[in-house]
Amino acid sequence: MKTQAIIFLLLFTIVTLSAQVIEKPIESFYEPNQPSHVYYKDVNNLLDQYVGTWEYNSSSHYFKITFIKQIYIRETPIANTKTTIYTDRLVGHYLYRLNGIEIYNINNDDFALSTSGAFAFDGFSIFFDEPSSNPCGRRIMGDVNLIYSNTNGVETIGWNRTNIDWGASCNPSDQTPFRIPANMVLTKI
Repeated sequence: MKTQAIIFLLLFTIVTLSAQVIEKPIESFYEPNQPSHVYYKDVNNLLDQYVGTWEYNSSSHYFKITFIKQIYIRETPIANTKTTIYTDRLVGHYLYRLNGIEIYNINNDDFALSTSGAFAFDGFSIFFDEPSSNPCGRRIMGDVNLIYSNTNGVETIGWNRTNIDWGASCNPSDQTPFRIPANMVLTKI
């Protein structure tokens, strides 16, 4: 019995050590040759400046978004099930009105994920999608560059979206254009 306990303990230790998660800064997310078990942690608190509620209001468009930071979230990389990735990420909940009529009121965490995002010299990029009633979803995805600024205590985020054609995962995909403006300056409220 004692031998079986020692063998079990030895096997448990080997499995545990082989699955150790290496911690790396979130800024290194896209570096080549990443380890197979890694946690991209926001060690420099770069995501913190985006956390909070932000608003854009023009004569016809009203957009309000609340970014929340999630910590140590497990991700499954596309086409690589042998890799385990954990990340800190931003998720957003938003409200969009056009000419006073509510178009979107998104209160789940699936709208905008920064997990696939990346830090650039001037900001942070996230993938963004607007809801679709089509079961195939949208053919176009938004790549939004968020540019944080603090001028005299007034915090703003530049929202600059470019469209990416992902192709159709099934047919017919939603071909309607985005309704939320591609370029806005949101103010923290």
